[in-house]
Amino acid sequence: MDTPSFSLPGLRVLLADAGQRRSPVIRLELIRLRCQLVGVIDLVAEPAALEQALQRLAPELLLIDCEHPTPGLLAQLGQAQAEQPRAVLMVAEHMTPAEMRAALQVGVSALQLAGLPPQRLGALLQLAQARFDHDQALLRDLRQAQTQLAERKLVERARGILMREQGLDEEAAFQRLRQLAMDGGQTLASVAARLIDAHQLLRPR
Repeated sequence: MDTPSFSLPGLRVLLADAGQRRSPVIRLELIRLRCQLVGVIDLVAEPAALEQALQRLAPELLLIDCEHPTPGLLAQLGQAQAEQPRAVLMVAEHMTPAEMRAALQVGVSALQLAGLPPQRLGALLQLAQARFDHDQALLRDLRQAQTQLAERKLVERARGILMREQGLDEEAAFQRLRQLAMDGGQTLASVAARLIDAHQLLRPR
């Protein structure tokens, strides 16, 4: 069976070499895949260089080539991913189940164990990028759902205030909020938040 052909034109890749010394082979394969290798950092010579390199070079994908992920490396990666998430492919000679879980928890998108066959690099890069995009979409959906829930709670709370203070029923209170939002060119949630703040300020202490 023929090996699938992959091309990732323009993908900005940073290679972090943690002692495996495979960067020449990886570099050639990245060129074949039409990726843009923005830099190679030596994590043996400069163990703490990862965060600064990521900030300076702004890659779309980080490729880490290591014997196994050390706690220090995972800590650096976790900090960097918290500041600016990106796709991460980690290649390791060996990794315990605990190290696998730790790597995934700090933002590694895809893992490759026991070496890196050059012909598989394209597929692994695509897997890492696809997994990252999928996870980011899930996070966006979660944040949107959380925002919508918080906004609904604000509207319900403001409607309750209008019902108590002005003797309105549920529908009339909602329509009042809606009219205020339309008149002021604001969202229901922002009007509700302002009404709640005003009520709290005027409430006897």
